[in-house]
Amino acid sequence: MFKRAPHILKNARFRQSAYDILKPMKGGKKTRGFTILETLIVLAVTGGLFVAIAATLSGRQQRTQFSQAVQEIQSQIQEVVNEVSSGYFPSSNNFKCVATLGGPSISSGSVGQGSNEGCIFLGKAIQFRVNGTDPEQFKIYTIAGLQRTTTGDEVTTLAEAMPKAVTAPASSVDITETKKLQYGLTTAWMVWSNSNVPIGTVAFTNSLASYDDAGIVSGSQKVRMAAVGASALNQTQAQAVQAINTQLQTAPIDHNQGIRICFASGGTNQSGLITIGNNNRQLSVTLSIKGNKTCA
Repeated sequence: MFKRAPHILKNARFRQSAYDILKPMKGGKKTRGFTILETLIVLAVTGGLFVAIAATLSGRQQRTQFSQAVQEIQSQIQEVVNEVSSGYFPSSNNFKCVATLGGPSISSGSVGQGSNEGCIFLGKAIQFRVNGTDPEQFKIYTIAGLQRTTTGDEVTTLAEAMPKAVTAPASSVDITETKKLQYGLTTAWMVWSNSNVPIGTVAFTNSLASYDDAGIVSGSQKVRMAAVGASALNQTQAQAVQAINTQLQTAPIDHNQGIRICFASGGTNQSGLITIGNNNRQLSVTLSIKGNKTCA
């Protein structure tokens, strides 16, 4: 290639430069590469960037999962309220209910819907943070009660209805629904009223008929909320059912401060505060997201 420009090689000022150019091409001194230290530095920086990006993506995913999980439990609580309002309960034909002096007696049997004349569907109860479950479970119990008092009159209060859960171990029939909290969500605490009385189970019941001199009062039917006394988080199913069967008939109804439940995120520093209450209006289930694990 240099035969076309021989004057360059004859010029003393360019001879050394030409030699430096040609020497690597002739297999002489090679171009310098990265040292081990430089390579390690590049790998460390690249790895750090990868970890930072992965952590960011993971954090976003965990926040999304928490949002989905806490909104799902809010939706499920509202669904229970709606089912009580519409009178829906599962497996209506696989048990029979008989009125006794001690309340409704529930046993196995094939009885057509509407044929359990001694009993009525009262509502449902939800037990949170069931003992020994991972992922955490909550249970939905169907509540039955007496239709009439011992004098033959229709019941007008929970005390007269003597409510019982249609579930084991209190009866041979169990139509309990078992559900799970998603993505590591856990129940941090649950209280009712502004006195923050701890509970573990809340019940939703239909208001019973009320009467005046003209007969039944029109428009008296609505969903009522009750804090189940003697209930607590982390109880077994048997303990929760015992609390429902013994305490619901005298439970405080529709306290104006409502019932509050705190759900803690499993992967982020977040929590969701669900408040159930009506303040003499339609029963509502509201959600507030908090930037900590305690709903503070």
